[in-house]
Amino acid sequence: MTVSLLWLNDYLKISLTPEQVSEALTSLGLEVEKMETWESIKGGLKGIVAGKVLTCVKHPDADRLSVTTVDVGGENPSTIVCGANNIAAGQTVWVALPDTELYDATGKPWTIKVSKIRGQRSEGMICAEDELGLGTSHDGIMILPDSIAAGTKASEYYQLVSDILFEIGLTPNRSDATSVLGVASDLAAFLSVQSDTFHPVTWPAIPEIARPAVARPFKVTVKNAEACPRYSGVLISGITIGPSPDWIKQRLQAIGVKSINNIVDITNFILHEMGQPLHAFDADKITGQEIIVDTKPAGTPFLALDNHSYTLHAEDLMICDGQGAPMCIGGVYGGLHSGVSESTTTIFLESAHFNAGSVRRSSMRHNLRTEAARRFEKGSDPNITLKALARAVDLISSLAGGEVASEVFDLYPQPVLPAKISLTLKTLSAKTGVDFQAAQVEKVLDALQMPFEKKDGQGWTVAVPTNKADVLREIDVIEEVLRVYGFANVPLPSRMHTSIAIEPRYNPHKLRRLIGNFLASKGFLEAMNMSLTQPSYYNNIAWTDNRQWVTIHNTSNESLNLLRPEMLIPTLETVKRNVNRKQEDLRLFEFGKSYGQARELPHETEHLVVTMTGQQHPSGWQTGTAREIDFFSIKALIHSLLLRLGIKSWQTGSLVDADGLAYGFSYSVGPVQFLRFGKVSGELCNRFDIRQDVFFADFLVEPLIALASRSITLYEELNRFPAVVRDLAVVIDDQVTYEAIRQVAIEASGSILTNLEVFDIYKNADHLGEGKMSMALRFTIENKEATLADKEIEQWFNKVQKALVAGVKAEIRK
Repeated sequence: MTVSLLWLNDYLKISLTPEQVSEALTSLGLEVEKMETWESIKGGLKGIVAGKVLTCVKHPDADRLSVTTVDVGGENPSTIVCGANNIAAGQTVWVALPDTELYDATGKPWTIKVSKIRGQRSEGMICAEDELGLGTSHDGIMILPDSIAAGTKASEYYQLVSDILFEIGLTPNRSDATSVLGVASDLAAFLSVQSDTFHPVTWPAIPEIARPAVARPFKVTVKNAEACPRYSGVLISGITIGPSPDWIKQRLQAIGVKSINNIVDITNFILHEMGQPLHAFDADKITGQEIIVDTKPAGTPFLALDNHSYTLHAEDLMICDGQGAPMCIGGVYGGLHSGVSESTTTIFLESAHFNAGSVRRSSMRHNLRTEAARRFEKGSDPNITLKALARAVDLISSLAGGEVASEVFDLYPQPVLPAKISLTLKTLSAKTGVDFQAAQVEKVLDALQMPFEKKDGQGWTVAVPTNKADVLREIDVIEEVLRVYGFANVPLPSRMHTSIAIEPRYNPHKLRRLIGNFLASKGFLEAMNMSLTQPSYYNNIAWTDNRQWVTIHNTSNESLNLLRPEMLIPTLETVKRNVNRKQEDLRLFEFGKSYGQARELPHETEHLVVTMTGQQHPSGWQTGTAREIDFFSIKALIHSLLLRLGIKSWQTGSLVDADGLAYGFSYSVGPVQFLRFGKVSGELCNRFDIRQDVFFADFLVEPLIALASRSITLYEELNRFPAVVRDLAVVIDDQVTYEAIRQVAIEASGSILTNLEVFDIYKNADHLGEGKMSMALRFTIENKEATLADKEIEQWFNKVQKALVAGVKAEIRK
């Protein structure tokens, strides 16, 4: 929110420097994010003075230029070359002196220099109105009244305004500070407490709304009092639409609000002055001379002020005419045909209080983030609607010639009263660390205009003004007191107490970083996806149970309302998005959570998912033919990651058409499965229009980190003793898996087996028999305590062969 220092000074006389005001606002919780100078004309016309053209002759070397001498109030006249066709001797003109900075139409600065133009010295520039920011015409130079003396500064002649603007990062709980008067009241309270001098806020004089001699027939009906607790309004006739006076224009333009006309500007002025949004309807366009406040059926079209047709939701509160036709989304945005135009002579002026949640949902649903909606969604003051209405009537009467033409409507069935909250001195001191005295607290409450009654000598019952919608508990009142008392005044303790927290050698955060860095080193990119996905993606998918889904009410996108129940479908969304943009060779990983519920209690599970698709490497003169990523690509990556984490043993399960995978493996340690991986089914890829194989791994982070924390080592000493390599070929049934052989070898070898790999597979029914294959295995064994003797090696090798014969019915090839 932008706040003008000049505007603040209209209600609160401030003797502080802008920097001190900024510090005070920030201390109050109204953090000043930026402070800048605003000028009613950019540059402030610095260096622009009135000049008297003494002589004007044609340029000797240019037909369209003139050489002039101009009295600019200095000791000697200035020679200036001018290209305007209306320049003549005897004129009074605006002259930009050398080193003056002017601004072009885009706001880019440029500097006037003493120069030679076609051989003639030019000591400035005679200006047109667009060059000074005084208009848009460039037909010729500005010719001024002769009464203006040479050397008169343009900034003084036009009485330009310079202001300081504070950009405040307004937090959602500060409904009391959404206006200039709200900020002024907060600042006055702070200054009164800090300086021991009362700083009053002077509100503008607001006369009561005059009643007309004969009221024009009009009717207001509120059918949804929950969404609209209070609706005030009045008819004003006899108005003349025209420009606003300069003082309103300057206040609005300073904070970035464009001046439209006197009626619209008055409603915008009061919105920023008092924090109460107003809306003016052309009364002659209200069918039936009646306002109906109600919702409309879902799907009803609404043509808005931006000429866009919005499809209404059943919860959108609408301001309708007597026939029920929507004219405005209550508290959010007006309609195209019901607003004020140049021909308007009678308006119905609305000043209402709408439910904060209702306004926010409608605003977000239709992506209409208006200034009015921002005020209402923070919680506007229901007890200021008539005051704001009276202020508007007074301004319209004086600036547009309007007169009240109807009774004042004020539908307020359940008035909102100030909340009564108990505050004890003991709790206040305990929560703030300040040894408050009762008189100090009462001074702060008085400054905040929060009436109170003493209670039992130990505290107070505080009445919270209705403009502080978020002050509902004792702790909220304590925060209000502390803001104005000053956080800087809270004493620092003389002693500081701390405790030493010892974390494990590899805490989860470090392990996540280690995993991420490892995958990044392998050429993987980290993906970060939303936790929300579309339920339609899971149509006709049997491996998720929609009874365990967690859904939310997403007003901004109703189709995106499911918290992902697993990680594969959202990952395929990412693959599709990249492949559609010709990024077909993908290596991705993501740390993310899936969500579910059991026994009506929600839970979340953290995953690490790894995805590979496309080419392992492209074709090239060094690499040869391109190689596609396959199942063994992701398996090799998984094994290298597990080895980096110190996880060297696990149980393997086979997956076939399981949970979206056409085939793959699951890895477990004991009863806990921590990984499943494989090829994504063709059916799922087709759903996402992915025409290439996708390989996917899903780690459960909690058991993975638990295993790694037990297994990973900081470093490992190089073995001083030589490793031994032995090759062995076995004939086995072609249904026997490598994993089964691996498990048998590990059990037979113990810790001395450091590596096992397959280096050849041979199938020939004539030589080996039907359903048989030969697998060539390479074993690597090491002893870290001593060199392995030949006898030890032979004993180990015989033991492994016997185990393979017994375990997988292998036949040892000689």
